[in-house]
Amino acid sequence: MNVTSALQTGVLGINRGLDGVQKAASDIAGAGKPQAPEEATGRDVNEALVDLTVEKNATAASTKVVQSADEVLGTLIDIRV
Repeated sequence: MNVTSALQTGVLGINRGLDGVQKAASDIAGAGKPQAPEEATGRDVNEALVDLTVEKNATAASTKVVQSADEVLGTLIDIRV
């Protein structure tokens, strides 16, 4: 396994997860706003909350990938020096 590739994949996953969290939060904020159609998202609050939880867990998993890659890289540097 390439440590740099794992690190890049983890960081990409974190970025995607954070984008998803922001979208879900926006959907939650815009749900149920019939008085302001330009702000309404048309999404059900429950669906948006589920999406928020999924994105939170995906971001946490990606964070663990980055932490593991960091540990492996640190170990390789210690062995090399």
